Amino acid sequence: MAMAPHPTPARRLTSHVAASALAKSVAINMVAPAILYGRAAPHFPPNSVVPLAISGVPPLLWLAFSLARTRAVDFLGLFAAESVMVRMTALLIAQDERGALIGRAMENGLLAIGFLVSLMIARPLLFYMARQLATGNDPAQRAAFDNEAAKPHVRATYRELTIGWVVGLTVKSAINLVFASYLSTREFLMISPLWDLASDAILVTVSLLYGKARLSAARSPAAEPAIGLSS
Repeated sequence: MAMAPHPTPARRLTSHVAASALAKSVAINMVAPAILYGRAAPHFPPNSVVPLAISGVPPLLWLAFSLARTRAVDFLGLFAAESVMVRMTALLIAQDERGALIGRAMENGLLAIGFLVSLMIARPLLFYMARQLATGNDPAQRAAFDNEAAKPHVRATYRELTIGWVVGLTVKSAINLVFASYLSTREFLMISPLWDLASDAILVTVSLLYGKARLSAARSPAAEPAIGLSS
């Protein structure tokens, strides 16, 4: 029986970076907020939103640090900023913790509305997401990307993928609303980010597979790089 080839150094490095990024995300968005909430809650009256506000400090600080380090706002940064704004607004208008959690759970629903509205313009949000991933915002590569993405079947693929994200984000929001309605605050702070990680991974994977299959079916040799799905 043939032995499986050993992973190349590049693959090992990619796996290490991905694992490190996942561990960092879990620590910042799940573990640290839950610990801060648990420490702060005993010092405030029941149903106070202050412990929940304190639990949001680590993700907010990390967003500010990332923006300062990269000196640029990409679509991931915009999504994170939208999340912070929704959470802060929910804390300001909520009467209790349950209301704040329900408001926080609606952030993906608002993103879904943004994706839906973008279908009204020539280039929906998935176009800009794919361009950043495929080109790293390099000017020369962006120009080549734009030329390929102007083809009808590529434009149609971005629109279909954007519709898929509208549906996916709506489902994410609905499930988070269930969590916010029935889980305790501490449970929500642990389970909701985990659900977000899993559902985001599913959305990205399905988008990559569908986009690659759709462009391959069109039999356009230059189409795959246009969506950043070349193998």
